[in-house]
Amino acid sequence: MQCISCSFTHPGHIRMNNEDAYFTNNESELWIVCDGMGGHQEGNFASHLVTDIFEHVKLNGSLDQKIEAISSQFYNIHRILQKKVHKLGNDAVIGTTLVLLLIEGDQAVSIHSGDSRCYIVRDNTLSLVTQDHARSINHGEGERKALTKALCAPGELSLEVKKFKIQRDDIFLLCSDGFYDNLSTSIIKEGMQINPLESAMDYMSSKVLEGTADDNLTATLVSVQSV
Repeated sequence: MQCISCSFTHPGHIRMNNEDAYFTNNESELWIVCDGMGGHQEGNFASHLVTDIFEHVKLNGSLDQKIEAISSQFYNIHRILQKKVHKLGNDAVIGTTLVLLLIEGDQAVSIHSGDSRCYIVRDNTLSLVTQDHARSINHGEGERKALTKALCAPGELSLEVKKFKIQRDDIFLLCSDGFYDNLSTSIIKEGMQINPLESAMDYMSSKVLEGTADDNLTATLVSVQSV
């Protein structure tokens, strides 16, 4: 099997800066979406640190060996963020959510931390591969989300790793919360099944931008095809 992908990113209608970042490598069958946090420069630094480092990572060996190599890079990134927090001062928080998909033959692994998501459409059914690391809190006039995990400093690194089998015609969506918060599940399911992939992304991104789009927006679609 082989995979094709298509990506979209946009700052949204409210924010001046885009702290999201994404990485795609169809040849290595590796895709990442990150949503930075900690202020404009710090959030942007954290999310792009992940994608920049993976531009230079060469993955070899079995799926388990690749997972080990990827995890090692995330521990390296975490150490870099810890050093930056130390320089910025005790009140600084810098980090990024993370959702990663790696495919090897008929096997796949998702690695995530935070509330960026990985969806799958299989046999006309939409489901979530990941579960959000977040909880709702009352804040002023309404309810807000608070992350319970992220690739973040200060704090400990916590990654959730899930291995599973894939099938031909599986379609995956990796996206930041700004993207899925502005779409209904019916629109996500409908959009993911549009052909070609670029038209699917155009459909969903236009629907997001028709709304408030009050956060940064990033998404990557991945389609599993026969060789």
